[in-house]
Amino acid sequence: MIFGVSLTKGAVVIAHTTGARETFAITSIMPIVFEARSGADLAELLQRLVDEFGRGGRSSRSAIALLGSSSGRFKASVEAIKAEAVTELAAAQTGVPVVRVTAASLKKAVACAPGQKWQARAAELLNPTGAHQNWSKGAAGAAAAALKVTADMT
Repeated sequence: MIFGVSLTKGAVVIAHTTGARETFAITSIMPIVFEARSGADLAELLQRLVDEFGRGGRSSRSAIALLGSSSGRFKASVEAIKAEAVTELAAAQTGVPVVRVTAASLKKAVACAPGQKWQARAAELLNPTGAHQNWSKGAAGAAAAALKVTADMT
């Protein structure tokens, strides 16, 4: 199982996926809403992530595809950066390896046409029928990151 993880200001979006590139499927998308106002908030997020990764991360083929926070022109929020650190800590505690994915690499991973944005292509490719009702930019990032890592592993 590959856990695709995308971070936003107020949520850690996790896409649970299975299969190789040809049989890739999203089994569920789960946003974990959080606030980063105190250490207790971050400790709660850590526990929820440890529980989540611990449930599905027992396989030797499991990995976390972590869509890294942007530090370039489109900087990530402080909350997203904190969530990224907590996610890496949860991965270390559960023994699930983290594979960092950059947003720039997703255009190729989802086979964008010239001028096409990867978020739109990810929705077209990974949620064509709208079956995942809680689809969002965060879900697109998590699912696309998982697809990239799956393709790189096979």
